Amino acid sequence: MKNLSFNHLLSGSEITTNDFENIMQIAQDMKTNPQKYNHALKDKIIALIFDKPSLRTRFSFSAAIIEMGGNLIESVSTSRKNEQPKDFIRVIQNYCSAVVIRTFADSDVEEMVFYSKVPIINALTDLYHPCQTLADLLTLKEVLGGLDSLKIAYIGDSNNILYSLLLLANTIGLEVHYACPEGHKPDKKILDQLHDLSIVKGFHDPKEAVKGCDAVYTDVWCSMGFEPTAEDAFVGFQVNKGLMSYANNNAIFMHCMPMERGKEVSEDLPDDKCSVIFQQSLNRKFVQKALLYMLLGKHVAE
Repeated sequence: MKNLSFNHLLSGSEITTNDFENIMQIAQDMKTNPQKYNHALKDKIIALIFDKPSLRTRFSFSAAIIEMGGNLIESVSTSRKNEQPKDFIRVIQNYCSAVVIRTFADSDVEEMVFYSKVPIINALTDLYHPCQTLADLLTLKEVLGGLDSLKIAYIGDSNNILYSLLLLANTIGLEVHYACPEGHKPDKKILDQLHDLSIVKGFHDPKEAVKGCDAVYTDVWCSMGFEPTAEDAFVGFQVNKGLMSYANNNAIFMHCMPMERGKEVSEDLPDDKCSVIFQQSLNRKFVQKALLYMLLGKHVAE
């Protein structure tokens, strides 16, 4: 079994090029030969901690664990209350083999990692969403035949989707364009983490951002847990067929969902042939299976 160079996944910056290639390879094998991994998590218990509401993340991780013969314990909403992260994790680690957490403050997860003896996977925080980015990159590989020389444009609010995309794309050499309204541009501390700024390009005009791109990505204008955003700032930033026409021929449309049709994306585009949003959601399960297997797995049939 191929090992990962990290024990915890927080932002996506932990993933090396070799890690990424191995995760993609195993995720694809899991799609093709699922029966090989039916007992990969035998005798393992995974704790799912959801301080934020969840649908795709909750279902995809649960399905991943069950399909590999593992067991799960789920804690939803305010179960942590005012307990300090370091105290919480030192209790929870006694009952499980790994922790999957979807919460607000990244500092909470960082504190848990410092004290944890079991792997922790970030299933979404205020700043990062690495599991989604892995699913997105698997989707790009499948649909476009690989990642070499591809360019992806992100349009809209700078958030955890953009941040993990920037970090991981920078590691593997994928060019990212982004166009965000004033007041919604990427945090400098995120950009400062990127080692190759030559493949990261910011634009004021979404039309300029998507030119020459093979994929166009957007997300809701107000991320979960943040104050509602004045929609006036996003005028001209909707992804629709008109904007897609400026991208490369056969460019694909991406969205992590949930989406608000008629706002960040037009009503019709998610159902267009260029849309791969449901393949993205399916691939969440497979990259998460790959992560869990590589961190914990055993009992794989030859």
